[in-house]
Amino acid sequence: MKLLERKELNFTPIFLILNAVLLVIILLIEVVNFARVGTISKTKASTLVELSDGESIRVIPIGSLERSPQAITHFVGKTMTGLLSWNALPKRTDDYNPDPTKQLKLDTGVATSKAKITTSTWASGFALSEDFRAPFLEEISNLTPPDVFNGSTQSILKVSLLSQPTRIKDGQWKVDMVAEIVVFQGSNLVGKPIAFNKTVFVRAIDTAALPRFASDVQETAIRERKAGLEIYKIQDLDL
Repeated sequence: MKLLERKELNFTPIFLILNAVLLVIILLIEVVNFARVGTISKTKASTLVELSDGESIRVIPIGSLERSPQAITHFVGKTMTGLLSWNALPKRTDDYNPDPTKQLKLDTGVATSKAKITTSTWASGFALSEDFRAPFLEEISNLTPPDVFNGSTQSILKVSLLSQPTRIKDGQWKVDMVAEIVVFQGSNLVGKPIAFNKTVFVRAIDTAALPRFASDVQETAIRERKAGLEIYKIQDLDL
């Protein structure tokens, strides 16, 4: 009679084996996904951005305190050239049509506490930090020849070297600049060079959006600071 009794199957071992196999498969899938996510996180994704003129360019995301070496050196060169190239002649625009029978309207400059600076120098000054801007513009007013404002004198900054930016800490760099301020007076087209070798200290900043009803001063300040950088110190270069 015992041989005719029906034996009950025990499914517990089979279930445990299948469960173990399933867990191993899930673990392998998670390892593969983790490896792929790690690869993607290290890849700099490009983004297509359309400019206001309709041109499209590709950009890559960077941290809020990161700036490329090219952006830093371009900013330093452009700002220092704007600060130290003095010219009171009117800028040429699309509707510029000089009449030789009329006298050109020269830049009257912007007054400081001691002297005057050109309007273009004043505009470039917004690329300086606020605690550094006023004293530095005062120094430039002492260097600016008064004859600049009657059109008989002008200057250019001739940059011979801009070093690669050296990181000081996150969001701060220094750039060495070897340059000369060349001053042209009267009919002297050769110019008189004045050595201007400096170390320029730069830091990353947040840029403000232009208000809907912005004044000329606001537009100028935001335009000069749109690079997201400012110069907060300039000292003599140790050669």
